[in-house]
Amino acid sequence: MKESKRIGAKIIAAAARLYAEHGFDVPLSRIARAARVSEARLRRIGNLREQVLAQLFAGRWQPEWDSLLIDRRLPLEERLTRFYAQYRGKIRRVEARLWTRAGLLGMHGPRFSRALEKRILVPVARELRHEAGVRSKRAVSNREIELVQMLHGAIAFPHTRSYIFDMDVHGRLPGLIAMMVRVWLPGAIEECRRLIRP
Repeated sequence: MKESKRIGAKIIAAAARLYAEHGFDVPLSRIARAARVSEARLRRIGNLREQVLAQLFAGRWQPEWDSLLIDRRLPLEERLTRFYAQYRGKIRRVEARLWTRAGLLGMHGPRFSRALEKRILVPVARELRHEAGVRSKRAVSNREIELVQMLHGAIAFPHTRSYIFDMDVHGRLPGLIAMMVRVWLPGAIEECRRLIRP
């Protein structure tokens, strides 16, 4: 059983590398050569593309992040900086390229959008309200979601520049994240107050 799992992991890794660089239409024969297994062995795995994407999406969320984002014993700037450094810190070329290719093919879908809102965007929007001194029982609005997306997207962009566009990124990711949070937070606080005027 251990040998079978090892071979399965080797196949998934080879397929992920090839899909990331060449798209999801890479022939099975090429994946089999890269994984050093027979095509017959590869066919027994089932839908390889779905398995690669399931591994990409699964297990990425760490349960401690739920509490970190809402832990008001820490300043919001520190929470956001720590969270995003951990959340984005392990992304490598293969993951970034697979994520982008899957998005272009519509594979993320509403389920991912809902999970992103529930896990990150809405909690951050609520914490932003608290930081801004805004008291409101209204549900987080779409505009507030967009306000948080500005930070979320900015933090994702260094990986896009580096791994998708092959552009230079000037600085290490933790320092860039800290800078983005520092720049975003004061303006976001003011905009939050404007969006939720009584």
